[in-house]
Amino acid sequence: MALKIGIVGAGGFGTIHLSGFSKNLDCELVAIASRTEEHAKAASEEFHVPKVYAGNDSWEQMIDIEKLDVVSICTPNYLHAPIILKAIEKNCHILCEKPIAISREELHQIESELASKDLIFFTSFQKRYNPIFKLIKGTIDEGILGKITLVRYYFSHYGPYKSWKALSEEKWFFDSKKAGGGVLLDLGVHCIDILRYLIGEYDKVNGINFSTSCIKMEDEDNCNVLFQFKNDASGLISVSWCSEPSETIDIFGTKGFIKIDLSGRISPSFGPKSLKRNKQIKDLLKVKPPRESAQNKLIDHFINCILTKKQESPNFRDGKKAVEFVLEAYSFKK
Repeated sequence: MALKIGIVGAGGFGTIHLSGFSKNLDCELVAIASRTEEHAKAASEEFHVPKVYAGNDSWEQMIDIEKLDVVSICTPNYLHAPIILKAIEKNCHILCEKPIAISREELHQIESELASKDLIFFTSFQKRYNPIFKLIKGTIDEGILGKITLVRYYFSHYGPYKSWKALSEEKWFFDSKKAGGGVLLDLGVHCIDILRYLIGEYDKVNGINFSTSCIKMEDEDNCNVLFQFKNDASGLISVSWCSEPSETIDIFGTKGFIKIDLSGRISPSFGPKSLKRNKQIKDLLKVKPPRESAQNKLIDHFINCILTKKQESPNFRDGKKAVEFVLEAYSFKK
């Protein structure tokens, strides 16, 4: 029997989730909830979702009325935790867009409620499904670069509502109370999640510098965070809503380095030249940007974990660690 899916949010990310669930044969899309009836009905028609709930409390109605197996959350950040808690109350498995919460109090409450349930929780860190990261991790784990000493992750685009078109006219990304933060909470959570996967757990955040230079908002639109991993490697995350779209990762070790343009526009560079004889490095040089949707891969993995009753990553803890990283960095703003 197919799992019954309810989607909260009919905007751009909601459409991406709807597309992924609609392609999975083990899923049945039964309901969609949105603050805007027009958007909910349009998504319903496109993806053949029979039930539509509209209005500010639509997500509560949907979760209360429908007998759902899964709730997929694609709403403004400030609504993530309340919807998660409601889904837990109704014993629904959860897929939530990042960030999964915007405060430590929300994280603690979710963690406490999840502890008493046997539910599968996935944080929507779809970047993990880019095959290049598995190759990079293999290079690191096999010691090809020696002891890792420094990692830099740079991620930028033109900013919300410029790099992608929003259905809603509400500019909630620029509202501190609704977004919970700026570019670091938006893009930085992806960066720290990937670096935790590649390098290991981070130890502490050492500092932050930031600016609001291109967008009229209270929070940061450019940001750098300096931090340390538990294995003593130094980390630097740089994110921007004010630059050309770019995403690069540089990893330095005692035996060599690799520099990766994650867009695939520029071939990886490395040193010393002798590393080219290594199979892992050869594979890195051959890799092409994936054609298959990373979000679809994440959804398929999520559904398989529900069916096999096995929690895997990216799970609640991964989402929690990413938010905690950002909140720790924000503490240096004061």
